[in-house]
Amino acid sequence: MESATATITSKNMVVIPKKAREKLHLVEGQKMKVFIGENEIIFSPILSLEDLEGVLHGGKTAKELVTESRKSVSRFD
Repeated sequence: MESATATITSKNMVVIPKKAREKLHLVEGQKMKVFIGENEIIFSPILSLEDLEGVLHGGKTAKELVTESRKSVSRFD
């Protein structure tokens, strides 16, 4: 796991280092989940289905996966 230093601004905003933003492909307005531990804070990007497209093998698009999922769910109605 890599590490970097972040800074809290005078408005209590956290500046995520450029290296981390680039590695995780973070963009302005990106939503982050915040996990609060005993002595740590972990920021994790919240990803949409489109962001996850191509992660799994099989070459299906996010729309195809959603359509398949809906068909599967409707079989149990």
